[in-house]
Amino acid sequence: MSTTPSTTENSYTVVGTVASSGEPDRGIGALVLSRASRQTRAEELTALESAGFSEVLVVLDSLPHYDVEQLAGRLRRTRFLLFGSPLNIGAQINTAMREAAAPLVFVVTSDCDVPPLSDRLVQRIRELDAICVVPSLRNERGDPVPSLIAPARHGGRFVTVPMAPHSSVSVSLYPYSHIGVFNRDRFLKSTGYDTSMSNPYWQSIDFGFRSYLWGESIPCLPALRIRVSRAIPPDDTTLDADYARFHLKNLSVRFSRDSARLSRGQLLRFVSRSGLGLVRGIREFNRIRSWVSANRYRFVQDARRVTELWEVDG
Repeated sequence: MSTTPSTTENSYTVVGTVASSGEPDRGIGALVLSRASRQTRAEELTALESAGFSEVLVVLDSLPHYDVEQLAGRLRRTRFLLFGSPLNIGAQINTAMREAAAPLVFVVTSDCDVPPLSDRLVQRIRELDAICVVPSLRNERGDPVPSLIAPARHGGRFVTVPMAPHSSVSVSLYPYSHIGVFNRDRFLKSTGYDTSMSNPYWQSIDFGFRSYLWGESIPCLPALRIRVSRAIPPDDTTLDADYARFHLKNLSVRFSRDSARLSRGQLLRFVSRSGLGLVRGIREFNRIRSWVSANRYRFVQDARRVTELWEVDG
């Protein structure tokens, strides 16, 4: 057992090791996020190891888990990440991605039924050359889940529209319920999920929108089918401070020639929209404006061009 400090200034403990299987390393690992109502069982982790993943990382919450060391001793390629204090889901994924060794990481939840991935399917994921490739999600009856997300405007407000996967490759604004095969290096270079946000909905939208603004895409591979055994909890779409942060970082940014900028004229609107109060609102605005300036040459387009990829009328 070893304790490693994370970049989120929270400590986490890693339990388990990855032993060589003697089989060719296909360069794809699995990251399992535990849902509050559904913990991952030993037989399911054994099945993941047998499915051809070079490593399996399991993220556990900060509650005591007394059987982890015993379970880790029974598994050959599974490690458990136990956080010393509660972290939002984006911070958990960011930390696990830094801990992962495989170049491709399939992020799933504990209620996902993940079938073995053929060599051809793994190769197809590589060929798409994306920051994240999302699967076609199915419910326990085998019906398609509307898991492809499109941005739209409704009454002047930003909204998202869920759609069912098509038979051909299409794109999603972000990986629904965080489920998808991530290119680890590109994910980390994108700065991953914004850990200053605590609302998973706006955190996911911010990651996806930023990916497109910076020239990435998130395609869906229909042949990659994942069954979810329980209903995915509904998103919290409250227009809270995280919405204001997302709006400022993505929708308010203007792109011209080869760089982006965030006008000081957005300050009062952000302070009003965020509900943070004057002092905190100004501080947060300045932080985000500095972030946009530091990353200004990474932008390749603005929000309007991104939304034109879908042309969905909300």
